[in-house]
Amino acid sequence: MVSQKVTVMNASGLHARPANAFVKEAVRHAGCNILIKKDGKTYMGKSIVSVLSACVKCGTEIELVAGTGAAGYGERRELRPWGIIAILYE
Repeated sequence: MVSQKVTVMNASGLHARPANAFVKEAVRHAGCNILIKKDGKTYMGKSIVSVLSACVKCGTEIELVAGTGAAGYGERRELRPWGIIAILYE
């Protein structure tokens, strides 16, 4: 499992187009679960409905978690989700 806390600086937060771009980038990482943690809740990064339901606004701190296995945890592996992080700052 790899995790990183980031503050979303995209003016729209993760709404509509940025959320769609986020999910498309997350789906590119086959075999790896991408999770968003916010306010004690966990959202699936490969589901547009889940990402939108997180209601991430500009200035919100979230934790991105990436890992293998059914629950997003398991064997440690390196992941560089630069495309995902870049979307949060556009």
